[in-house]
Amino acid sequence: MSFVPGLEGVVVGETAISHVEGDIGRLSYRGVVIEDIVQMTYLDVVHLVLFGELPDVNQSQSLSRFMAEHGRLAEHERVLVQSLRDDLHPMQMLQSMIPALSPIDAAGEYSEDASQGLGIIARYPSLLAVIAERCGYSADPDLYDPDMDYLDRFLMMMNGVPPTERESEICRVVQLLQLEHSFNAGTFSTRVIASTLASVSAVLAGGVAALSGVLHGGADEAALRSAREMGDPKNAMAYVDSVLAAKGRIMGMGHREYRVVDPRSNILKPLAIELCTGTAYEKDLKLLLALETAFNERMAEKGKQVWANLEFYKGVVYQALGVDVPFFTATFAMSRSVGWLAHFLESRENNRIVRPAAEYVGRLPA
Repeated sequence: MSFVPGLEGVVVGETAISHVEGDIGRLSYRGVVIEDIVQMTYLDVVHLVLFGELPDVNQSQSLSRFMAEHGRLAEHERVLVQSLRDDLHPMQMLQSMIPALSPIDAAGEYSEDASQGLGIIARYPSLLAVIAERCGYSADPDLYDPDMDYLDRFLMMMNGVPPTERESEICRVVQLLQLEHSFNAGTFSTRVIASTLASVSAVLAGGVAALSGVLHGGADEAALRSAREMGDPKNAMAYVDSVLAAKGRIMGMGHREYRVVDPRSNILKPLAIELCTGTAYEKDLKLLLALETAFNERMAEKGKQVWANLEFYKGVVYQALGVDVPFFTATFAMSRSVGWLAHFLESRENNRIVRPAAEYVGRLPA
């Protein structure tokens, strides 16, 4: 028996949720290409991804009402956040809190599993705001407004002021771009956990754990850190050369699935330029643009085409939306949890516990 490191190219299951066609640079959710997905409302796409179809007017209103009614943290849940260790990263706090959230009472609207999963996702904006407040940032979870859009509520609580119409629009697009992406490391982790018949809260917490790694959800923060280490756009080529000489990586450049440009990056990069130009974040934007250009040039000299993926410009967009650096990945998790829940529900339709074999390379018994 042989094995493939990282399971690259190995088919480990079936899904009808999203389709990554890396050779032609196409991503679709339930058969709808990402370019059309980003024209839709956030909760309509949530419904599409979870239940396989776009909602009618009544279903759309029902989901919006559900998310608003179940979006506040109970007082005891806020107290639990305050009891967490001071030195925990927000992702660790999020991972700890998801299984501790109380089940919701929402009989009849959706299946029990879907209701409990959506109940957790509904509380993400409040939970992240409470965690941010706990960590000393200027978030205010008491600004929760059930009449606001789901993502607008999040920005309102994180920033203390309502988002502008354009900020709201860009936040919606960013969150839709990263809502689902087939069997990536985090999603496969959730499907492994789900296969044991673990609870939906355990599955979502496991997804957060997988996403916390720099090779997965942390690439946006790492890309911004690299740009700042570079210091000045004129240093871009020298910086790239030093990283390549040390056999290092520039996070956010290239993607294991895409052989051409990541279609999500094609959508996000122009938004990053629009949102950051003329603001305090323009310097970071220029650093990222110079870093991408220099890296592309060096790769071209090697006969390779390696482009920026979604993560490369996402961090600077988050900053411009008022999301502090330690909360980049947690904000990613807020969106990707919808995909994880969809995979949880799909896996329940024909469950079989995941139990792969391993090739033993140790000593044999004497």
